[in-house]
Amino acid sequence: MEKILVAYSTWAGATHQVADEIARQLRTHGVEVAVASVGDVKDISAFQAIITGSSIHAGQTNGAFKRFLRKFKKQLSAKPVSVFAVCANMSEENPRARKETLGWLNKTLEKFPSIKPVSIGLFGGAVITEGEDFQKLNFMFRKVVASMKDTLSKDHGKSDFRDWDAIRAWADEAYHLLSK
Repeated sequence: MEKILVAYSTWAGATHQVADEIARQLRTHGVEVAVASVGDVKDISAFQAIITGSSIHAGQTNGAFKRFLRKFKKQLSAKPVSVFAVCANMSEENPRARKETLGWLNKTLEKFPSIKPVSIGLFGGAVITEGEDFQKLNFMFRKVVASMKDTLSKDHGKSDFRDWDAIRAWADEAYHLLSK
């Protein structure tokens, strides 16, 4: 395998950061990795494998993620693909959370039956209130996100539920499955 694309769809930046960490871990295997927002991807023909991911909010994957799958459906059907989701529902790793989150992701994936992921990663989310992705949100969304962060911090003592070791382990697993 020569080159992998990690294409992500994010709301305020948590999924972007997960995509960056997946790419860092993939590079430890000696492969070339490009990271891009799904909306910025114009062509995937130069990549031998694709990892794509979306945040999930209110049981829905991001619209840009769905458009990416639709736009590249034919090519994604012919390449090894892994998919990941970042969702607050995964703040605790347990069978109920996995089943529910996977169900939400599968609602999107079922619309593209020719795309067959070799691996699916499900990760806890985070509420990000700084950085470029957060700044792209309109004023009202930034206020909502800030309020969410405050509530999570008060209720749980934190607003970041991502397990970086699990993310890196999944990236290793995905790499091995994509390179078969």
